[in-house]
Amino acid sequence: MKPLTAAPRLGRLERLRAFDRESSSGSGRFWTGRVNQPLGMLISFVLMPTAATPNLVSLAGLVVHIVAALVLALSPTPVGLPAWIFMIVAWQLAFSLDCADGKLARARHRASRFGAFFDQMMDVITHGILYTTLSLYVIRALGFGAVPAVLFTALVFGTGYVQLYAAWGRNAILGTEAAVRGPRSRWLAIAMHGEVLLDYGTFLIAVGILIIAPVALAAFLVFISVSLALATIAQLGLNWHRYLVDAAARDNEDPGRS
Repeated sequence: MKPLTAAPRLGRLERLRAFDRESSSGSGRFWTGRVNQPLGMLISFVLMPTAATPNLVSLAGLVVHIVAALVLALSPTPVGLPAWIFMIVAWQLAFSLDCADGKLARARHRASRFGAFFDQMMDVITHGILYTTLSLYVIRALGFGAVPAVLFTALVFGTGYVQLYAAWGRNAILGTEAAVRGPRSRWLAIAMHGEVLLDYGTFLIAVGILIIAPVALAAFLVFISVSLALATIAQLGLNWHRYLVDAAARDNEDPGRS
């Protein structure tokens, strides 16, 4: 594939679309695919002729998360209008930067194992910052006691990192559309309709909107956490069954295997 710079002159819009086709990994759905991925593409398109590296873009996303966490921590509860707008924009910008780093690496044909590892490490850190920020904000706003605070934080953190892990290995762990096509998986296929819950962009815009109403935010976080746990259990059950069927088929094909 020729570098984008070697392409003939095109209009601004056509060049942008060509860059998106070259740099896209084909991932993203719901809010992420319609908002964050296009914004990430635009950011990486602007950065393409600069010296900015994909890892530097990942670090920029981390910085935005840290600034957003500080703003929310120092804001009253519920937040005022300026802080509310800032949080919505900051979280969307941070995730769009996360989408941009991989696009920039692919467009420059410089994707690497270290880059992928660094990106995942940033994901772990930024998710931790986000869950901490949301948990502390809700606890502070609603005046939770020690036990409810611990239980709420554990629920948000636990299911949040399940979501992150599932996003990394969605096809292998939670299954694909093809995996749920079968007479025995009719009801478990319903879990696939909850895949929107695994869309991080949708989650970010929702919590951004709801921080102005702490009770609604707490209810949403509990709902998402429980739904994620149930969807993961259901889809793991589907894939466990598939694994057993595939293992039995392999054993029948090769009886000598131990």
